[in-house]
Amino acid sequence: MDGKGELKSVDGGCEPLSIIDDHSRYAVGLYAMKRFRSKDVWECLLEAFERAGMPEAMLMDRGAQWYSAHSARGLTALTVQLIKQGIEVIHGRVRHPQTQGKVERFHGTIEAAVAHKGGAERVADWACWLDEFRQEYNEVRPHEALGMETPASRWHRSEREYPQEPREWEYPSGTDVRRLTDSGTLREGGRLCFLSEALAGERVALERLPLETMVVRYRHMYVREFDLATGRTKAWVRPA
Repeated sequence: MDGKGELKSVDGGCEPLSIIDDHSRYAVGLYAMKRFRSKDVWECLLEAFERAGMPEAMLMDRGAQWYSAHSARGLTALTVQLIKQGIEVIHGRVRHPQTQGKVERFHGTIEAAVAHKGGAERVADWACWLDEFRQEYNEVRPHEALGMETPASRWHRSEREYPQEPREWEYPSGTDVRRLTDSGTLREGGRLCFLSEALAGERVALERLPLETMVVRYRHMYVREFDLATGRTKAWVRPA
């Protein structure tokens, strides 16, 4: 998943959101977005999941919508939503667009199509333009990497259906489980401990270590360590 960057027209521009299947190069989604906000990205993802099924994992760069340098493990509200759906979130290396090479190449193909046949004259027309491009890209245009077959010939819908209400994560019996406040904090040992705004309202597990140390786990991942004696804290990046 990646943002294309602005496509301009006489009355403004749109910022497409691209979702590409890694195996087949099939463009699962290509959305003309007026504002590239997390809320709008999530609405596009819901449409894609309901139509194409759920992926096992998603690769993305470190754009602000899906990575926060100021949050434990880079979590954002958007990536927490993906994790709750059982999707593994994978981030590319910093300043290394080659990690997302397939979607970068896809964006280059969009640019070539705009240069060849022209883009949309007005912002409202980009959605139709991108839909037509996606149909041609998936079902007509042959791909050398696929033996000159089309992406549609290699892609199939995921068998994982999108659940409207994902199941709560089940922590082991006897685990100290707390629900964070709306600001992403919890109170422990007389202290107010901040974890992450992205985890606001989520259930986390507390594990106490010697020397008044406590680590906090969200689902399958450790997210933060607290020194209850000094109030110092640091993020963890290891999986549980």
